[in-house]
Amino acid sequence: MDAEYSFSFTNTAAADLDETLNYISGELSNPIATQSFLQKMETAISAIRTFPLSGSPVENSYVKRNDIRKTMVGNYVLYYLPDHLKHEIVILRIVYGQRDRDRIEENL
Repeated sequence: MDAEYSFSFTNTAAADLDETLNYISGELSNPIATQSFLQKMETAISAIRTFPLSGSPVENSYVKRNDIRKTMVGNYVLYYLPDHLKHEIVILRIVYGQRDRDRIEENL
């Protein structure tokens, strides 16, 4: 089996993660849920680093690319782009699953 892919976050995805963690820890005042979410996020990223095509392809008429994938992390959708040439996963967005995903995907 190939070695795991490296990974990086876009600025938008990093801001999404910060916003999510601030919401869970600050607004909800739930440090246990914050830690649980981080563990789920680490597990999901580890899985896609090992199996980059394991997430579902994003199929939406707005999305111009056909290689963007998504996976659920708790109640959140993690959008990512496997770059097979660089052997890297680029995390594009992390959004709450109940948000307007069509609008989110339109801007991927």
